[in-house]
Amino acid sequence: MRLYHGSNMPVQFPEPDKGRAKLDFGKGFYVTTNLEQAQEWAIRTAKQRKALGHDGKATVSEYEYNDNNNLIVKQLSHYNEEWLFFVCDNRRSDYPIINHGYDVIFGHIADDRVIETIDYFIEQLISGNASKNLVTLTIEQLKKQTPNDQACFTNRKALEQLTFIKSYEVQ
Repeated sequence: MRLYHGSNMPVQFPEPDKGRAKLDFGKGFYVTTNLEQAQEWAIRTAKQRKALGHDGKATVSEYEYNDNNNLIVKQLSHYNEEWLFFVCDNRRSDYPIINHGYDVIFGHIADDRVIETIDYFIEQLISGNASKNLVTLTIEQLKKQTPNDQACFTNRKALEQLTFIKSYEVQ
């Protein structure tokens, strides 16, 4: 399976510990099967890093994923209650960093199109107002969006299944 990572530099040797912790699937190295999405990530990351005084250019790194069946893989391929709570638990600022035990997580991304819905749901969770009805309504709202995908490689064992192909700059 071909996977892509967008950044402000080539990433030939990904490191799972360099990522931020409070993302959809927790801390790890994030990739996607969608080249266009990776290009958008690269452009956004390069702009953000440049604003902070860092060098680098929007760069997509390309990998081949070779699943050896020795990994603990979680599939979250639908907007449903499992996906919603998994993402919210990882993103919640009032929760400690979660060690969920998965080597790789595949699933939909909580991107710009759905993040307001997720943030609102998290606010309701924190305040104790997340009813079963709100769960249902939130999932219905999410399903109206065309999802983008992502995968999070959480440790070195998982990253050993990625073979670096090449990196290239995008605009």
